[in-house]
Amino acid sequence: MAIKKPTLALPTWIRTLATILVVGLSFLYLGHSIVIGLKQIDLTQLKPQPIPLLLALLLYTGAVLIGGWCWSLIMKGLGQKPSLRTNIKVHLSANIVKYLPGYAWQILGKAYLCNRQGIPQGPIGVGIALEFLSIVLTGIWIIVVTLPRTWLQSWGLASLTPWRLPGIVVMTTLLIALPRLLDDALQYFEKHRGHTQHMQIEYKSLWFMLFLMIVAWFVLGLTLYMLTVALYPMAIADLPTLTFAWAASSLGSLAVIFVPTGIGIKEGMLAFLLRFRLPVAMAAIVAVLARVISILSEALCFWAVQRL
Repeated sequence: MAIKKPTLALPTWIRTLATILVVGLSFLYLGHSIVIGLKQIDLTQLKPQPIPLLLALLLYTGAVLIGGWCWSLIMKGLGQKPSLRTNIKVHLSANIVKYLPGYAWQILGKAYLCNRQGIPQGPIGVGIALEFLSIVLTGIWIIVVTLPRTWLQSWGLASLTPWRLPGIVVMTTLLIALPRLLDDALQYFEKHRGHTQHMQIEYKSLWFMLFLMIVAWFVLGLTLYMLTVALYPMAIADLPTLTFAWAASSLGSLAVIFVPTGIGIKEGMLAFLLRFRLPVAMAAIVAVLARVISILSEALCFWAVQRL
């Protein structure tokens, strides 16, 4: 399969300028929060804990590996049979290129590596789209489940609290129905377009994939919890709040497609959300540290997978 360089409607200089501006403003916000907030913290009482930091790195690595497992289940759910080892290697190898400028490189890298394994273009394209959609939908499920009631009140949105349970029911129903909806959509296009390759959908694999994605979100929330307790006292009751902050900032950063991996955007949003629970400077430091941990973990996984 020939891989073409991704093209966007906007000129390159506009995209570059927008990226520099958005990322620059985000890190300016983080830097300002740290400098101003440090005046409110007694640095003599700040004693970083290495064990929680190490646990955070291991937990994030586990979440990355779960992502590879989910990709393998997607391929299996679409009727493709590469081994789990092969699928994880493809996923982790493609994962590292998301730090390159241009949001499409991770997608193209995964498509290229899958094609080398003999997977047809149809399942590759559907699989990549399904993976992205599943990340978004499970992330929204996590947000609805973990959104702190006190934050809704502080934002003047307390009236939304009664809608939490219906929201959970709706999102759960949608996730359960997703494999069937995908199957119906593929059959429709096969019938009316004629050129769509037939794919035998395996529902159980896709349901298990969605379950694992939800597990991964909670693992990432626990990662953020460990990063925070390494620097600042937190109760285990704060875990849902931190999970919400991670999921909301992750999905928010996905919307800024011209910034690789949402760098700067995710940190800014995460720091803003953590300010409701942490001192300003501590929130910004934890947000930056989360990015460091993610880069280290993904680099470690990439290094390890090359030796499989």
